[in-house]
This record gives sequence, structure tokens and C-alpha cells, in this order.
Amino acid sequence: MDEEFRVLHVDDDAAFLDLVAEFLGRADDRLQVVTETNTRAALDRLDGGEPPIDAIVSDYQMPEMDGLDFLDRVRDDYPDLPFVLFTGHGSEEIASEAIARGVTDYLQKETGTDQYTVLANRVTNAIERQRVAAELKRREAHLRQAQSVANLGSWWTDVASDDLHWSDEVYEIFEAADRDGPLDHEQFLSYVHPDDRAFVEEKWTAALEGQPYDIEHRIVVDGETKWVRERAEITFDAAGDPIRATGVVQDVTDREERRHRLEETNRRLQAVLDTVDAAIFMKDADGTYRLFNDAAREVLGLDGDTDATGLTAADLFPEEVAEKFHADDRRVLETGETIQVEESVPHADGDHTHLTIKSPIFDEDGDPSGICAVSTDVTERAAARQDLERQRDRLGEAARLVDQDLDASLAELADALDRVEATGDSDAFAQCRRAIDRLERLHDDLTTMAARDGWDEFDSADDPPS
Repeated sequence: MDEEFRVLHVDDDAAFLDLVAEFLGRADDRLQVVTETNTRAALDRLDGGEPPIDAIVSDYQMPEMDGLDFLDRVRDDYPDLPFVLFTGHGSEEIASEAIARGVTDYLQKETGTDQYTVLANRVTNAIERQRVAAELKRREAHLRQAQSVANLGSWWTDVASDDLHWSDEVYEIFEAADRDGPLDHEQFLSYVHPDDRAFVEEKWTAALEGQPYDIEHRIVVDGETKWVRERAEITFDAAGDPIRATGVVQDVTDREERRHRLEETNRRLQAVLDTVDAAIFMKDADGTYRLFNDAAREVLGLDGDTDATGLTAADLFPEEVAEKFHADDRRVLETGETIQVEESVPHADGDHTHLTIKSPIFDEDGDPSGICAVSTDVTERAAARQDLERQRDRLGEAARLVDQDLDASLAELADALDRVEATGDSDAFAQCRRAIDRLERLHDDLTTMAARDGWDEFDSADDPPS
């Protein structure tokens, strides 16, 4: 069986109890009947609680306590438990009294077995209704709790009559003291901030014509301003006329205050960033720009009215440039490390060289989820470096030529010296030697200078440094 219903049958006739239990089981195999012959034992069984009783069937005339007094005792502790009065001494007076005291159902004992089928149906129907009601009550309690936690209330209105009904949570949000007076649309509007009333009216009129109704606006409560969000569904008749609106209202004051504080913080941060000469920007993992300062706007080629938020490099730069940016971004995201790169960025006056430091932004799980970059225009520095490299090249070439000349001069002097020695002119010999010494010192000085300035020592066959 998928489920069973545990029924407590109370009657001072033990034989009748056995008979009823047998026939109820035949009529519906979900019914599991337990029996007691007196009410006190029945109350003890109820209080035992394990397994719980789903319904009570009770006789009326019993010693010590009749069925109505027994009903009163049950209702004290179990107000929703189904209770069927099943008696052979019925009357309209007893039936009326039983109903007044909260009996679930009333059935007179008759001859024949059909009555047990009727009793079984009455009991199962009562249990099922009670379970549905209990589930509904549980859900309503959860809904009330959720509404309270979320500062959320519900409302509905009859559009034709303009009768407006608020849940307790709406009264709490609007801090309305009078919960018994009539409500209508004009009374609701009296809570709306004066500067927002035209907006609310415009949206409500549009909703009655079939437009969505999901708005946020301010209300004024005891001189204090709150923010609320309202949503509604409108029901229309066959002719397309609105007949009923059902909606919810939520206090979003805390969220709005947090949003305003965040916006103010962002404004202050933006003001600070805009004072920095370096370009600063942030991107999502997919390369979408999310934040940048004025210097970055210049790098991105944006004028004062253009917002690059939501754009990517592919939207702003030529394909080869954008792909270079994306490749650098991927290195950061894949390694989770900061990198320093030189990037050529197109400008109106020609390409500029930017030295860019890109660092990963990590999410709460420690995974790279974006990029923060600081970029400095080093075009002049790069040009100066290129000039220095060109000067170095020229100096290297000059040193190579001097080295060649020196080698040639030394060779020529050495040859002359040999001839002088052959003729025997000692003064000329000494003069040649002094010239050779001076050339050798000059050669040594040039070699030392080259080594000091970062060039390798070279001879006449070497290429100049670059």
C-alpha cells in the first residue's frame, strides 16, 4: 500500500468494534482500525502518539463519558483531528450539538452492511481533506515566513469595484496602522512619493491595457522614504477588459541604499582613477571592458560621449591588434600570473607603444575571472631607445673602421721600421718605435672603451655590434 489511515474506533460494545473493523478494512484497505472500549483508554492512546491516529470514530452513549464530552476532550488537544460520531441513539438535537462542538461528520448506525461502506468513505474523505488542509496551512505558514524574511507582501484588487486587499506583510511594509478600513487605488497612491506618482499611474494604466507591471518606486512612511518593488498579473475577461489584479510588493530599501552607496563609491573611485596618467582598465574573462579611466578612454580612442562598457578589443581595434591583446589576456587567465608586455596601439597620430602590466582578477573560488591592466604610453621612450641603438650601431661601425686603420698603420710602421733598421738610421728607428707605442696605446684605449660600453672586443674582420 502507498499509504494507510490509522483510525481509532471507540465503542463500549467490543463485538461491534470487531465487526466494524472487519468491514472498514474490506471497504478500504488503507484503513487500519485500532479499538478501545472506553474513552479514557482512547485518550491515553491518542496521547501516546506512536503511531499517530489519523481519525476517530466514536459512539455517543458510553459509560463515564458520552461521545460529545469525548469530542470536547479531543478538541482541546487535537483541534483538527477528524472526528466522526457514529451512534445508534441519534437525534437532530444531538447532531446539532455535535456540529456546534466541532464534529467532522455525523452518521447513525443502521442495519445491513452498506452503512460500513458509507462510514469508510466518510472517514477517508475526512482524513484526506484534513491532510490537504494541513499541507495548505503548512505552505501558508512557510509563505508567511518567507514573505516576512524577504520583506514581501501580497495584494489583490477588483478592478471594477476598486476594492484593494493587502496581506499583513503589506501593511507592515507601508506601516499602516488601520487594517480594518477600506482600501482603494487612491489610498495606495497616498503612500507613493509625490515625485513618483505620475510614473506609477502611467505604469498601472499600461498594465490594465496588457503591458507588464514590474516597477520600483518610493513610498513615504512617517516622513521616511522607502523603496518598494511591485509586480502584478492582470486577469482579463473575454472582452479583454481587466477584472482582477494579483500582485506582490517587496521592501527593497536596503538594496537601494546599498546600490546608492556602491554608486557613490564607484564615483569616488572613478574620480581617483581619472587623476592617474596611466591608462587603467578592467575586463571580464571574455575580454569585455567593465571599467576604465580617462587615460584609458584615450587609449581606446573614445570621445567623451562614448561608453566602451560591454565592448571588446575586437569592437575598437583592427583584427591583428585585437588578437594580440586577446593572446596576452589568455596568457594571464591560463597561468594566473601577472605579465608585462609591450603593445602597439593605433592612435589618430599613428601607432603608439604601450608598456602594459596585466594581472588576473580572481573569483571567490580562486579562479581567474578577469583582468586588471595598467598601461603606460612609452612611445617617446621607445623612440629614444631606438635612437640610442642607432647611435651605438654608428659608434660600433666607427670603432671598426678605426680598428682597421690602426691595424693598417701598425703594419705600415712595422714595415718602415724594418727598412730603417736595414739602413742604420737610429734616430728614425727610435721615432718609428715611439709611433708604434702610441698607436698600440690608442688601440688598447678603444678596446677598453668598447668593453666598458657593452660591445665585444672586435678586430677588423668582425661585424659591428647591434
